[in-house]
Amino acid sequence: MPDEPDPPRKFYGFKPREFATANVPHPAAPPPASAPLPDPGIVRVHAARIDVHDLHRAAATGQPLLSAPPSPTRENDVHTILRANLAVADAAGLNAVKLTPKRPSRRKRDYWLAVALGNAAFALGGVIQPVFAAAGFILYNVGLTWIMWGVLDDY
Repeated sequence: MPDEPDPPRKFYGFKPREFATANVPHPAAPPPASAPLPDPGIVRVHAARIDVHDLHRAAATGQPLLSAPPSPTRENDVHTILRANLAVADAAGLNAVKLTPKRPSRRKRDYWLAVALGNAAFALGGVIQPVFAAAGFILYNVGLTWIMWGVLDDY
């Protein structure tokens, strides 16, 4: 008896071509009362070529040159539910927008208060080192002005 090959020989083949059906297909739904019309494709309005004046005229009138007019959207359950929700919200007054009066800003008051206090501190430091106090005046006032009027929003 001859020796067995180690490992045993493998036999290869193609997969089956058919798929096993896992889910049973649902029965076809009845067609809606007003079935949509088939797409007519591109319908030529003019036998001649379209130029810029035709495009301008079509844009001004809202009439498309190369296609059929769009079919109106049929009413469905989603539209009905959304209209009911809108009616309930309107009855509750949720869609009534009331503008509140704009309150005065405190930014100008805070700016002048910070300018007065900061410059007072640099004025006291000017007794000891006037050059550094002058640089502090400039940097502080420019920085504070930029932050209050350029960076911060109205509060």
